[in-house]
Amino acid sequence: MALFKKNIWSLYALIVLLTLMLFAGLGITKWQSNRDDFTKQQHIQVELFSSSVSSLLTSQEALLEVVGYQLAQQSDFTRTASIQIRPILDKLLDTHPAIAAFGLLNTQGDYLSVSSNLQLSEQKNLLKNPYTRSSFLEAIESKKMVLGRTYFQDSLNSLVIPLRKSISIDGKNVDAVMTAGLRLDSTIVFENNAHAGSYNTLTLLRLDNYRQFFSSDIESLDAYLDPVGKDVMKRVSTSFSEQMGISIKDAETTADTYSFVISDDKYHALISARYIPDYKLWVVGRTDLSHVDKLFIQEFGIFLCVFIFLQFGFYFLVKSIAKNEQRTRSQLIYQANHDPLTTLPNRLYMRRNVDKWVQDESEPFSLLFIDIDNFKCVNDTHGHDFGDKVLKQIALRLMRFRSRLSLLVRESSDEFLFLTPLTNEPEIKRLAERIIEVLSQPYEVENSQFLLGCSIGIARFPEHGKDLDSLLRSADISMYKAKQQQNSYSIFTTAMQDAHLYKMRVEQKLRIAIEKQTLFMVFQPLVRADKSIHGVEALVRWIDDELGFVPPDVFVPIAESTGLMQKLGAFIIESSVMQIAHLHRTTEQKIGLSINISVHQFSHESFSEHLFATLEKYQFSANCLTLEITESLFIEDVTLVKPIFEDLKEKEIKISLDDFGTGYSSLSMLKALPIDELKIDKSFIDSIAVDQQSLTMVQNIIAIGKNFGMVVLAEGVESNEHFSILKACGCDLMQGYYFSRPIPYDELCEYLAPMNDNDQADRVLENTI
Repeated sequence: MALFKKNIWSLYALIVLLTLMLFAGLGITKWQSNRDDFTKQQHIQVELFSSSVSSLLTSQEALLEVVGYQLAQQSDFTRTASIQIRPILDKLLDTHPAIAAFGLLNTQGDYLSVSSNLQLSEQKNLLKNPYTRSSFLEAIESKKMVLGRTYFQDSLNSLVIPLRKSISIDGKNVDAVMTAGLRLDSTIVFENNAHAGSYNTLTLLRLDNYRQFFSSDIESLDAYLDPVGKDVMKRVSTSFSEQMGISIKDAETTADTYSFVISDDKYHALISARYIPDYKLWVVGRTDLSHVDKLFIQEFGIFLCVFIFLQFGFYFLVKSIAKNEQRTRSQLIYQANHDPLTTLPNRLYMRRNVDKWVQDESEPFSLLFIDIDNFKCVNDTHGHDFGDKVLKQIALRLMRFRSRLSLLVRESSDEFLFLTPLTNEPEIKRLAERIIEVLSQPYEVENSQFLLGCSIGIARFPEHGKDLDSLLRSADISMYKAKQQQNSYSIFTTAMQDAHLYKMRVEQKLRIAIEKQTLFMVFQPLVRADKSIHGVEALVRWIDDELGFVPPDVFVPIAESTGLMQKLGAFIIESSVMQIAHLHRTTEQKIGLSINISVHQFSHESFSEHLFATLEKYQFSANCLTLEITESLFIEDVTLVKPIFEDLKEKEIKISLDDFGTGYSSLSMLKALPIDELKIDKSFIDSIAVDQQSLTMVQNIIAIGKNFGMVVLAEGVESNEHFSILKACGCDLMQGYYFSRPIPYDELCEYLAPMNDNDQADRVLENTI
């Protein structure tokens, strides 16, 4: 204990030293953070203002160009044009309140016409006026709009920016100059509130160093009368080049925003600047760094007081810790290694103590991976507090099987691991059966009684894994095998692993196949009772170079469980519609097309949009398309799918209820949903010739379909006897190997080639193999 106290006080001294260093570091970081924050804010301020100015000036340039071009075409370039042009300028002035006045000049600098708020006779020649000569000449030589120096207009009591745009009728020679005065007090962009506060200014600076616009707490016209001093510009240029590594001249060729600091005996400021090349303007934001530093000192002073207070508190805390550390340490170790809800050892405990179980010299043992079936429904229905109470009862029941030599662990939410020295298969099976029996007994929580089950995967050490990870992987694979049957157990076998690896390989290959579109479609004819062709059902097939032929009942469920069904379904729709649309165009037979639609595919938000787009792309008649939907889709949520059905019906697309009679369909559902076709499952057709019950079921399904005005289709017709019975029962459509196997598109075209009745009969027989 003395050593412990000595160590803790040494630790305290070390912590104090470290916290002092940390506090100093945090102070520096905070200081830098303040600088960075203001830099970022000013950076954004400059970029937003630059964007706003560019947008405003671009719109004004477009206005001057369009109006100037029209006026130049109408003008004879003499002062007599004023009478014709002035009403147009006045009308423009009414619709653009931000403009102080409009004018049109010839290339010699004389005003041809001005808006009515100006006297044409009083307007000076811009080329002869030394104040305007340079910007006027620049306007004539430039294809872009040119801005004159900002001046104060007494009559408007507003600052005005002259805007000048050269006008060329033939696109080569300048014929006139359109000019306007933009009032700063009539546009939001140039209001004197663009700056962030008293510590900040925002300037629009011309290349001649005159301010085009200036926003600050101190309003002064002097800012527009005189250029920025040469000594200031020299300091800016020097600081810019040193810190940015580029000259101001070179920076004018970029679209970047630059932030740098000027700090000398006269200036201590953060500058952010961005050049607007179209109008030769610099947007310059300036923040007084003394303000930033003042804020830092205020904040840091508070932190310093808090830090000193915490140091005193920490001193007394260490004294308390020295007395209670041993007890706390024991409690923490227990909490870290046990689940707080069930008090069972947790995953961390098992991994820390598993070495004695899986060492080379360790005795064999069995690992039972126990997963509670449908526990998520308990949480979803009753809430997590309710679910926690159920988990406590489950843990108590599992504790009955614990012994001195076993280990029971809560792996995750509803998963438990049970390590037992039992390895004899009959004993392990009896243990698994007893666990299932105990966990399947009724639970009573908050006056509610319900039943749960569990699935158990079993793996043995070292037979199924020589370390914890491989053993858990084996138990997990066998648990998912058991979960397929629910409330059962399964002992790991290499066949399970092979199946698991095969599934993973199929998934990887399927992703590549979908991406490279190496899957293909086959079509099985749908035949009327008179043996004429009604349409075809599209079926997807896949032959992989390594895996060979992979049946759809293998790769389709994998696609659904791994999120690939949307892409696979889109491929099926696209390929089927494309091929049958081509068949419609090249033959006179407008046969129907049936496509199976997955639940995952149908419920996707973009399903209808993609389907309609595909039909439009290939000019495929919607009334020739039938979508086959399984019954499970309706059980999911009728209210969810009904609007989609209505959209499909509006496009005249038919809906077929696939495998009718094998699921949970009700007559009320058939009435509520716009279903056009019932498809009788093959399992009923197989035995209709020998089993009266199957025949009666088929007759009833046909009667139901007829009563609801639906077409009835039977699949799995494989003999003439099947055909004759179904025809006698009034079945509308039939499908099966009796008529044809699923065939590629080329064979389908041959199958549908014109033929007489005898040829048709022969063709039917040929395709039954």
